[in-house]
Amino acid sequence: MKNFNQFILTLLAAGLFASCSLTEEPTSFVNRKSFYKNESQCIAALNSCYMPANAIYTANFMLVTEACTDIWYSSSTTVDACLDVTPAKPQYGKNVWTQGYKGVMYCNECVECISSADLADGVKMPLAAEARVMRAFYYYVLTCMFGDVPFYTTMVDTDQRLAEIRRLPRTPAHEIRQELYDDLERNALPWFTAENGRKCRASEAVDNRSGYALALMLMAKFAMWNEDWNGALVPLQALEELYGDFNEGNYPLAETQWRYKNPAESIFEIQHAWSLTGTQYNGNVAAIMMPTHNGDGVFDGVPLKGYGTSMPGWSSLRANNRYAIFRPATGNTQTENAAYVDALFNPLPLTYDTYDATLNRYTVKIDREALAAGEIRGQKIDRRVQYFLGLGDLEAGETFKITHNYGVPWPGPKFWCPDIEQNYDSNNYRIFRYADAILMMAECYCNLENAEETMRYLNMVRQRAGVDPVTNFTGFEDLTLAVRCERARELGGEFQRKFDLVRWGIWYDQTYAYTNNATLKGKMRPCHRYYPIPDAQCALSGYVLTNDEYLADGL
Repeated sequence: MKNFNQFILTLLAAGLFASCSLTEEPTSFVNRKSFYKNESQCIAALNSCYMPANAIYTANFMLVTEACTDIWYSSSTTVDACLDVTPAKPQYGKNVWTQGYKGVMYCNECVECISSADLADGVKMPLAAEARVMRAFYYYVLTCMFGDVPFYTTMVDTDQRLAEIRRLPRTPAHEIRQELYDDLERNALPWFTAENGRKCRASEAVDNRSGYALALMLMAKFAMWNEDWNGALVPLQALEELYGDFNEGNYPLAETQWRYKNPAESIFEIQHAWSLTGTQYNGNVAAIMMPTHNGDGVFDGVPLKGYGTSMPGWSSLRANNRYAIFRPATGNTQTENAAYVDALFNPLPLTYDTYDATLNRYTVKIDREALAAGEIRGQKIDRRVQYFLGLGDLEAGETFKITHNYGVPWPGPKFWCPDIEQNYDSNNYRIFRYADAILMMAECYCNLENAEETMRYLNMVRQRAGVDPVTNFTGFEDLTLAVRCERARELGGEFQRKFDLVRWGIWYDQTYAYTNNATLKGKMRPCHRYYPIPDAQCALSGYVLTNDEYLADGL
């Protein structure tokens, strides 16, 4: 949010940092009797609804959602990077559970108290609608992370109500999604209007608050999880009407980099700011999305100007071979290894360097001429490579060591944080953007067996990337694969890949087949498609809550 220092002080003054989750006492995070008296107080309470999201979207959540998939992996010994996770050892799942339900509790309070405040409907109801949107967002995260979860939308204001909530069973996720879809459609969207300035793109919203665009995106996400393709198209078409033509002119590819805060393409971002002297919120995701820092601004053997000199040596994500690789065949021959020619990003702007006797093959280096031409070995180079994948200093032509020796990239400048100080990352984290919605439309039309519309929306994204369009329809199975692969290319590293794979029912097989992480392969089980509800929460519920899939898998 803008003016973050003032925001923090407002929250502290209101007492909004009181801990809230399913385990908490039924005390409000503000004093209801003396609060919600005017618009400013309602906004101050509403601001608290954003804080748990900041606490969820961290480096660990990147490990959870991207490093345990078919396109990225991490060599970190962190438990979440290799899914050494059980109900007794829920790891980052505990934080997501606690912060997710803290968000739900804050939002429930705001919906009820703001709606009943002695203010004009035109003042209070758009604010209550914003709280409904954020509540839906937290349930989106919770259902993606845990599957079926306890569901409640009322305020916790008595001991009896708290006792009831603590013993709520899992509600089927499809029921939660449908109820929230309906709630947003009936009780949130009508209050976001052109007249009050709230029916706008996220980048145009006052103080970058959530609202109309995020509500539509969540409705579409919920419907697609429920395989209601027509139901998803309704909000997606509204987003298209709002955002307009998807092309390079309106939505420059360079602005997908997270250092550009709240660009036109954005639908929802975790807002960050940081300075040496300010008390401002920061994240730490860039510390695992940048090449290994060797010290003094040298990253994996390459000096990178403008990225600071003090980033710690955390284990960063790396691309699986499935995602991107250019590796020569063994022997003293300048021939590409045929085992890797089907990577999703192929070709890479890399060429042969020198023969390495230890590796018994050629090493590789950045081909600056090919980059300038946009083509190598007779194929177009995807424009996204320069932003989404880290090969080295493209301008200087200096290649990272891991790329030079093994032909694989780090995450790219899209995720890097200029002037990063220690692990303090001031980038915004882009959770949803318009390209995602365009590819969701392609997926919906594919499931409705409309090949023409599928390819039309798929090719909007491919055209901006500078690659050839898909024009040859060979069946819906192939077209489905094309859409899924395009989501990997376009959205890889944006906290979504595991959720997509789980939604498609292919997470275990796909990840097991393609991860480079041998430890992950040895520990992952089918039940890990969702994180377990922490044992402490199950005990608190009187074991109404259970983890049957984990029990069935011997965990």
